[in-house]
Amino acid sequence: ISRDSAAISPLRTGQMNMSSSRLMETKTHFVSHSFYDPLCALQLVLEHERGPWSLRLGSVEEVDEVITHVGSCLQRICPAVSPVKVMKKVSVKPPERMVALQTMWDEQSSADLGPCGGFSHQYWCVCDYLGLPYREEVQWDVDTIYLTQDTRELNLQDFIHLENRDLVAIIAALEYNQWFTKISIKDYKLSTDVCDQILRVVARSGRLEELVLDNAGLRSDFAQKLASALSQNPASTLHTLNLSNNSLEDKVIFSEEGICLICAGVNSLCQALCANPVVASTLSHLDLSGNSLRGDDLLNLHNFLSHPNCLQTLDLSNSDCSLEQVCTSLLRGSLKHLSVLNMAKTVFSHRKCKEIPSSFKQFFSCAQALSSVNLSGTRLPLEALKALLLGLGCNPNLSDVSLDLSCCELRSGGAQILEGCVAEIPNISSLDISDNGLDMDLMTLLVWLAKNRSIRHLSLGKNFNNIKSKNVAQVLDNLVHMIQEEESPLTSLSLADSKLKADLSIVLNALGSNTSLTKLDISGNAMGDMGAKMLAKALQINTKLRTITWDRNNISPQGLQDVAAALEKNYTIRFMPVPIMDAAQALKANPEKTEDALLKLEQYLLRNHETRKYLQEQAYRLQQGIVATTTQQMVDIMCVKVQDHLNSLRFTEIGSVLEDVKVAENLMKDARNSKTLLPGLYHLRNGGSRGACIGAIQDKLESMAGEVARVMDEQLQTMLVSMVDAAESLCPHVMKRSGLRQELLKAGAGRMTVPRSFVTTTLLEQSGVDIINKISEVKLSMASLLSDRIVDEILESLSKSQHTLVSVLSASLSVSLSLFLFIHPPPVFRPTTWSEKVNLCCIRGLTRSTSEMEFDLDKALEEVPIHVEDPPLPSPPSQPLDRMSAYYRDLPSPPASPDRQSVYLGELPPVEHLMLEHHTKLRPKPKKRTKPSRQPVSSCQGITFLIPAQGHHFFIHMNHMV
Repeated sequence: ISRDSAAISPLRTGQMNMSSSRLMETKTHFVSHSFYDPLCALQLVLEHERGPWSLRLGSVEEVDEVITHVGSCLQRICPAVSPVKVMKKVSVKPPERMVALQTMWDEQSSADLGPCGGFSHQYWCVCDYLGLPYREEVQWDVDTIYLTQDTRELNLQDFIHLENRDLVAIIAALEYNQWFTKISIKDYKLSTDVCDQILRVVARSGRLEELVLDNAGLRSDFAQKLASALSQNPASTLHTLNLSNNSLEDKVIFSEEGICLICAGVNSLCQALCANPVVASTLSHLDLSGNSLRGDDLLNLHNFLSHPNCLQTLDLSNSDCSLEQVCTSLLRGSLKHLSVLNMAKTVFSHRKCKEIPSSFKQFFSCAQALSSVNLSGTRLPLEALKALLLGLGCNPNLSDVSLDLSCCELRSGGAQILEGCVAEIPNISSLDISDNGLDMDLMTLLVWLAKNRSIRHLSLGKNFNNIKSKNVAQVLDNLVHMIQEEESPLTSLSLADSKLKADLSIVLNALGSNTSLTKLDISGNAMGDMGAKMLAKALQINTKLRTITWDRNNISPQGLQDVAAALEKNYTIRFMPVPIMDAAQALKANPEKTEDALLKLEQYLLRNHETRKYLQEQAYRLQQGIVATTTQQMVDIMCVKVQDHLNSLRFTEIGSVLEDVKVAENLMKDARNSKTLLPGLYHLRNGGSRGACIGAIQDKLESMAGEVARVMDEQLQTMLVSMVDAAESLCPHVMKRSGLRQELLKAGAGRMTVPRSFVTTTLLEQSGVDIINKISEVKLSMASLLSDRIVDEILESLSKSQHTLVSVLSASLSVSLSLFLFIHPPPVFRPTTWSEKVNLCCIRGLTRSTSEMEFDLDKALEEVPIHVEDPPLPSPPSQPLDRMSAYYRDLPSPPASPDRQSVYLGELPPVEHLMLEHHTKLRPKPKKRTKPSRQPVSSCQGITFLIPAQGHHFFIHMNHMV
């Protein structure tokens, strides 16, 4: 048109009417342009939202120049996107001209995109296009904070203090930005304009991967529109979709014709997911939690889950979904990739059916990547619980599965199912069975849990409410046995909100010597200051715990002070959240004392994070104390028994006996030396302030520091030369100035140096301490292993020596007793009392077989009082016998041994066997049901026999008539 002409600015094109008083009649933005050639090669048509413009130019080159200029401007706005993609349409004839245009655009492209992919420039362009004010605050936040954090998530929470129209411009910029891959907002109601702009980005962006709109006030029509947007974008890369806590359920609409259910909301969304193969193959995270979803109506959701997909996380918690229907759908299409399944606060079945679908167990037995199953708050039938556990237990594909069964109302029936299955399940690493009303069933369940070798985290909170106070200790004793078991796999334990009060000290006392737990949650137990004191004692000697949670325990300022003082001596605790609830109450009672304790807690935790300290001596002293109070006591007891036998045989002159005595004495020496075995092995080769091993390591680290410093200097010098070379290639004309290169190298060399002292300090104070601590830990483990093995061997040898000495003493006793009875045979008497009958039975039993003798003795001695009434024995015929008999009365009790040969007494003269008769005028008196208060006294003399039976010496007095 002759009277009109066009003006082109960096962002807009304008049509100018030369005959009018107005210079600029209309203007449009580049982002709304599309170009095409009409039939005439010198005419260019620009289409925009206000209609087409037709420009007649002088030559084809001018037409290409206009298109090139507009494309270059768009490329500066969106550096990572081709101008052809930004413009709606570019059509030129012949098509070869398009290749030349693209070449010119590529030559003018800049490698520097700007902060966050040029977001600020794109935001400025969008604000100009929409006629909105440009907010410098947005530009500063993105160019500074987002760039510093190197985050790809645009969190709308950072800009909700602005107007909704400002949010629209921020979101619209993502349509052209290639940096951000995630849009997120939580607990903020989005306006309709903002939602529409988000849908526009979903429909046009090929970079958006995650969309999180949690509790954003979305309605069911948003799900329909989102489904439409996904279907319009075949290049979508969306793999995470979180629409939790929104009202996306299907709506029932009333009309004159009646009630009709419109397929909206989640069904429409899932239908779009099924229809778009790209989304189905890329969507890995789907979160629809918090929406009221009925399983019978979600046909498209079940259809999507039952078709092959790439879902890794599925969250349908708190949605009224049917658990078994979801598992049935997952069995068909989601076995390969699904890792996290969250079905908390759902229902097992909407239909009342007694039989559990076989597909429920089959899903858990066939899943290939499952790592987390959350069924918290879902009331499971007992058969469903059994199917779940058996399915997981027989699945060879799974390992380290986290299973949450809290608040499932398992009670006694569920406890029995767990007892029957949990011990043999090899792939559950975390088990949460809190708040299930298990109570006294925990006593047996803990025994079976202790047999499981895969569970590393166990949560038992809120299961002690209905246990009688006298029975709580029994349950906790089983728990202590579980965590103190040698090579226990348990590393994390939660007893939160159990209200154990003073009984919690049973668990706290076991922490001192615990070597497995690294994380403990004892919050909500109301343990009071006494519990805080027990915790403080445990912290002073425990070197394994890293995390402790202990709020809501009714702790006063003094209790906080006790724990703070204990933490001063603990260098391993890394994470101990401030007990906010207890601190709030303590601040009311004593603000100064409470503030001081909290400040100390923070200081010591910071110290534990920042510094290193040699910890091996503390662990050694703890191990030494355990050995001194357990194993050494057993050695001492055995030594006392052996020493008693040695005292009885100290005058013997028999050669073989002397050899046994010598062996026992040598073993006693080894036993005494074993008390210093552990410290001797642990401190082996330690001399001066540094041990030989530690000194050698520190010397090596110091020498390595010099080598590391030399390598660092070489690398920094090489880096400096490379930087100067790169600068010379980018700015060759400036670098040609004589002397500039050498000046740069000299100036850079002064700054690119690292002091050797820094390297030495770093190696010795950080890496060196960690290395030495680890070596000391291994050394203590080796010393403990050797010490325990040698002490066990000493105990076994002492036991064998004791048995040998007992055999010698018993043989000597048999000879002496036989000789004495031969010289002084016992008279024949008629028993008249019960005790005399027992004595007669004991004598008769001496000539029986070994098994019969032991059995009869046990039976006869059940109610016979053990006492010694030893009158002076007659003079023996020979001196050796007299020397041996002097020690019979002092013999100690030998230990019981199942494989020990029973010792026979000497052969006794035959005794006349008489029938026992009752001598009473009237019929016999009824048997007394209570024991007499005193032993009946009769005028008699007695002989005392020492009879070894079942590992003990019994002194039995045999009465006979004067």
